[in-house]
Amino acid sequence: MSEEGLTNDETTEAGVEEVKAEDIEALQQALAEQEKEAEKYLANWQRAQADLANYRKHAEQEKQEIVDFGNSTLILSLLPIIDDFERAFDSLPSELCEMNWIEGIKIIYNSLKAVLERAGVTEIKAKGERFDPHLHEAVMGRAGEEGVILEEIQKGYRLKDRVIRPSLVVVGKGKEETEEENDGESSRD
Repeated sequence: MSEEGLTNDETTEAGVEEVKAEDIEALQQALAEQEKEAEKYLANWQRAQADLANYRKHAEQEKQEIVDFGNSTLILSLLPIIDDFERAFDSLPSELCEMNWIEGIKIIYNSLKAVLERAGVTEIKAKGERFDPHLHEAVMGRAGEEGVILEEIQKGYRLKDRVIRPSLVVVGKGKEETEEENDGESSRD
């Protein structure tokens, strides 16, 4: 029996070693699958972190745009006052220009313009520039260099990089022949 016992033990040990090898292989395969799953979870977590950071940045940007839009409403209501000051200074008789109270009004006007500039408001250049429909609104065309702004009727303004009021302008539409010249040429033919 002792020989059979040894044989059984050897058989059992061989079976155990065979089972151990299968178990080790199965465990290694399970470990590899778990590592892949952990990598997938890590990638998803990193993506979620990036999405959260992008959301926060986007939300902050939207808040700033809301503040800027609120400012633009107030600024738009102040621009006609700036226009009125400028029209008043343009029509001021020369004998009144040097009076102290006029100088005081000019200081107030300059202070208002400085406040608007600190808020990010800038004038849109118009006269002599090429017409740009994003910056200018053509209210009239007349003979002159085609596509060039001949006259600015009302100043336009930007708030940071956004146009809040386009410039109202007169645009050159090239040289035009008058109807009389056309009629004269027709009657000669």
